[in-house]
Order: sequence, then structure tokens, then C-alpha cells
Amino acid sequence: MKNSFKSVIFAVTLGSFLISANIVNANDRDSAKKEVMLVKGAEIDFANFMSKKAKKFVKTEDWAIFVNVVKLYNSSPARFMALSTAQKAAFNEAASDIETKVSNLRGEEAKAWRNKVIATTKIINVLWNYQSNVGPAEPENAVSPVVVEMLGR
Repeated sequence: MKNSFKSVIFAVTLGSFLISANIVNANDRDSAKKEVMLVKGAEIDFANFMSKKAKKFVKTEDWAIFVNVVKLYNSSPARFMALSTAQKAAFNEAASDIETKVSNLRGEEAKAWRNKVIATTKIINVLWNYQSNVGPAEPENAVSPVVVEMLGR
């Protein structure tokens, strides 16, 4: 009796563990498809989509600028944040042109990609604006907390 009771407990525990593991895996796959912006490989899927739907546009300079900035955002945040003002302006212009091009395409997939382009552009601009608002502190005017304590301010 004790053996069968332990077997039942073990089977129920193992079954619930396996079910919860499968639910987590299913949710992970769904979230990868529903990325809000062009990250985690979504930029590659977008490039493939555009290569099929807008072959001529993919060969333009606007496309190259947009893709390069998004790649920098995903691979090298420090280099991404160090882009010049001219490069940032070129990206915004390219993003606007890409948004217009994608909005002219038909289908639900095109609408989803358009929303991702808009979200990516907004988030990138927020990061750039945050960086410019923070700015470096002037070293001669910066006072360390330790110095303040020592001086008794």
C-alpha cells in the first residue's frame, strides 16, 4: 500500500512538473513572435520580409542606414549611443521613409511590421534624447559625497 501511494504521489508530481515546463516553453515561443520592436532576431525577419515585398527599396541608402543603426542597437549599445547628430537625423529620415513604404504594403503582416518600425524608432529616439538630457557632469563643479561629508556641508 505504501509503495503504490508513493508511486501515485511521484507520478502526480512528475506530471505537474512536465505540464508546467511545457507551458513555459509555449509562452517563450509566443513572446518571440510578438516582439514589440526589432530585437532578438526580429530585424532579420523584417529584412527578409522587405526583401520579398520591396526588393528595390532594400537596395536604397535609407534601408542601409536604418538596418545599420538597428544592428548597432542590438549588438553594440556603446557605439549606438555614440552616433553623431547627423547620423541620428539620417536614421530618423530613413525610418520615416521605411514606415511610409511599409504602410503602402498590403496585409496584416505589413501592419505588424509597420508597428514594430514605429516602436523601434520611438524607443531609439527616447534613448538618444535621454543621453543628451543627462550629459556629462562638469568635473570641476562636481563634488563627491565623501568630500561633502568631510567638509561638513
